[in-house]
Amino acid sequence: MKKLIVLALSLLVLAGCSDARAQLSDPNTAVFSVGDQSLTKGDLYSFMMARDAGYYAINEANRIIFDQEVPVSDQMRAEAEETLNSYRSMFGDSFTSYLQSYGFADEEDYLNNSLLLSIQSQALTEKYINENFDTLTARYSPKKIRLMQFTDETAANTALEALKNGADFAETASANGSSVSSEETVATTQSSYATNVLAYLSVVTEPGLSEVIADDSAANFYIVQVTDTNPENFRDEVVSAIAAMSTISSESTIHYFEKYNFTVYDKTIYDQLSSNYSDYLVQDNSDSE
Repeated sequence: MKKLIVLALSLLVLAGCSDARAQLSDPNTAVFSVGDQSLTKGDLYSFMMARDAGYYAINEANRIIFDQEVPVSDQMRAEAEETLNSYRSMFGDSFTSYLQSYGFADEEDYLNNSLLLSIQSQALTEKYINENFDTLTARYSPKKIRLMQFTDETAANTALEALKNGADFAETASANGSSVSSEETVATTQSSYATNVLAYLSVVTEPGLSEVIADDSAANFYIVQVTDTNPENFRDEVVSAIAAMSTISSESTIHYFEKYNFTVYDKTIYDQLSSNYSDYLVQDNSDSE
């Protein structure tokens, strides 16, 4: 099936007409038979086109881009094999049947067509972030911070006074009953902190300590210590934080689709993409320019 999908998608870039419909050259070739009934390439191709050819088109285009931008390295393969070994230990003797229930022939198929692709996808997103680091950090304003959270305002004020007198942040948080980890973390404009905490972070340009910040309902009270405002000083952590944002993977994909001029000629697939994945039809962007 996967080879047939690749074959079908190869037709997308070979057809020359903008309103064409791709056709197999050998649709009557049998793929397999059961008794006196055979399933042909044409049968499978029609099934694939009817279900979600646009989804397959995006996936196969991504494979091509992965191989160009983030080819599989020894480190990637080692990471994939480590994950595979972990799953094998978890599922035991049922692992093979589990994989087959999801359409994978065996462990090697799963390694190559799921685990490695996932790692390459993450690597491509991180590459995009590094290549556009200044633009993305200006958009998301990452800062390194520590945070305390209290339900009692008196405890928050006591902790703040201790910090101003030079007390250790982690010890103070623990001693006064802060309900969140006091470890350093990267905060961005997309972080899930209280609105008033995000408002404070949006205007901070230098390391420093906040006053006690109440949330909108005055049910929680926060102290924020900003430890670094220069993203270059904690670049790897910034890349990881931005890569975790739900929109960045799609933004990265669109960027590389534009770079490699992803173009769909088959009308059936074009219409599916237009209905379900319109952001990836980057050829429309160039047509409108």
